[in-house]
Amino acid sequence: MTIGSALSIAVAGMQLNQTETGVVAQNIARAGQAGYTAKRVGAVDFQGLQGAFGLKAVVHREFDKQIWSQVLQSTSPTSYLETQQTYLSQLDQFMGQTDNGASVPSALATFDQSLHALVTSPEDVSSRMSLLEKAQVLASRLNQASDDVQSLRTSAESEIADQVAKVNALTAQISDLNSRIVGQANAGQDVSNLLDARDEAVKNLSSYMDIGTRENADGHLAVFTTSGLSLVSDHGTQFEFDSHGTLNANRVWSDDDADRGVGTIRVVDDGSQVVDLISSGALRSGSLAALVELRDVTLVQAQAQLDDIAAGLAEAMSNHTVEGTAASSGAAEGFDLDLTGLQSGNRVTLTHRDVASGEDRTVTFIRVDDAGVLPLSDSATPDPNDTVHGIDFSGGTASVAAQIQAALGASFDVSNPSGDTLRILGDGGVSTDVTGLSASVTSTALQDGETGLPLFTQGAADDFYTGSFEVGSQKIGFSSRIAVNPAVIADPSILVTWQTSPATEAGDPTRPQALLDRLETLVFDFGSETGMSAEGHGFSATLADFADRVVSFWGAASSSAASAYDSQSIIQSNLEQRMEAVSGVNVDQELARLIQLQSAYAANARVMTTAKEMLDALMRS
Repeated sequence: MTIGSALSIAVAGMQLNQTETGVVAQNIARAGQAGYTAKRVGAVDFQGLQGAFGLKAVVHREFDKQIWSQVLQSTSPTSYLETQQTYLSQLDQFMGQTDNGASVPSALATFDQSLHALVTSPEDVSSRMSLLEKAQVLASRLNQASDDVQSLRTSAESEIADQVAKVNALTAQISDLNSRIVGQANAGQDVSNLLDARDEAVKNLSSYMDIGTRENADGHLAVFTTSGLSLVSDHGTQFEFDSHGTLNANRVWSDDDADRGVGTIRVVDDGSQVVDLISSGALRSGSLAALVELRDVTLVQAQAQLDDIAAGLAEAMSNHTVEGTAASSGAAEGFDLDLTGLQSGNRVTLTHRDVASGEDRTVTFIRVDDAGVLPLSDSATPDPNDTVHGIDFSGGTASVAAQIQAALGASFDVSNPSGDTLRILGDGGVSTDVTGLSASVTSTALQDGETGLPLFTQGAADDFYTGSFEVGSQKIGFSSRIAVNPAVIADPSILVTWQTSPATEAGDPTRPQALLDRLETLVFDFGSETGMSAEGHGFSATLADFADRVVSFWGAASSSAASAYDSQSIIQSNLEQRMEAVSGVNVDQELARLIQLQSAYAANARVMTTAKEMLDALMRS
């Protein structure tokens, strides 16, 4: 080896040493920084015409692509479960307790106890006042629970908007880093820190969405959702979010919002192709998917549960059943039913048996006063086994009979024999036997000879709950509006005096006993929209049983979500620890490396000194 070659190698060695010293110093300074990976310096020989004559420093990362891929795949479900657990924990608290420790079931139980006391002492003014007080507490608890649920929906909506903005920033950042990495790598520059920044951005993105990545030979990274939607290709995909905005008068977002594209996450490509991430199912995991599910499914179910309790409570107090009376015409048999007093939203129930199959069937007719809301779907009632028909009552009972005849077909004979009487007969046992006809009628008067009492209204004394559909379903959001009838508050004696002729005696327990019986024994159908049936069907229960099930349901859901998140967190933590073991900075090792570099620097310096001395000696000779 010539003196020149030795000197060249020594100089290159010192330059390599200086580069590595800087990298080690950077490792120590940035130890513990999120996304930073330990850097190492390698040397590449320069090959000249006379062989090796120099070294070039090349910086590379301590990085395991396989473990990193596993980290990305785990981050999305971890974030999804964390979001679910956070919201369900709050929902469990809202459903199970309030600031004063009263839950809906406990408020309902206290109301029940007050009714018992009123049955025992109907003449006692304090018993009447106590019942009204407990009724107001119950209504207030339902109001508060509904407001709590809707506040969670509003929070989820706000978080969706915030996270969409963050996703847009991340896709733009990854696209920019792609350009810089490819450009600087082609120019032979160190891109290790840019790769760190890109990986950290990708990991952050994976917390919002379930993603996959593919790196090209030139270092460009493509990012896409597991459903196949491109997030970063030649540019960063940008999303638009249309917020639901404010809640409507029912304290819920109306169903037709989806038809107007409201509350959606969309990507628009050159203004020609619109992709809705929610309706297309592009979001499968990550916090965004969790928030959308919470807003559009979970919290909707919670609201439906509260609305069912409120509606059941109002109907238990105010509704009474009118049974049909037997009627016939020749061989055809059936029933007459008096429709007097039927309110918009009240139901007429027909049961009949198919002669050929022996199958019993149920048809529900719902009164509407505006034909514009027709037709009603079978989901208008919680019973999964009935067929529902909305009937326009604005044209009188004869028109009602004609509409029911059209709905039932030729196997039935439907007529209006007189007044408000509806007659439905079978066909004499040829194909159909009518087995029952009844109506559930809301009592709107305070002392009309019916023991039912409109104790719970929507606020005003004459704003009754009847289950109407004229301005959407009256049940939706009813738990936020339910209140004790001001007319009863003004005159508590109405709790006992159910008729004026003959006048009800002050100690008559008839109405309190009837109200208590309805509250404790009436079985209500609760629909699949409550989310509480494993098979996705409705079920039947008393109000008290259902209220208890609601609390248990969300307690179990919260516990399950917490358990799932804890398990996934362990997986995530283990993967990140493995990645840290490979890519993290060990400060002790870096300090030891500095000592080695110091020795190497001294050795290279000695070579240069010796080479200089040899050259000086050669020049003197």
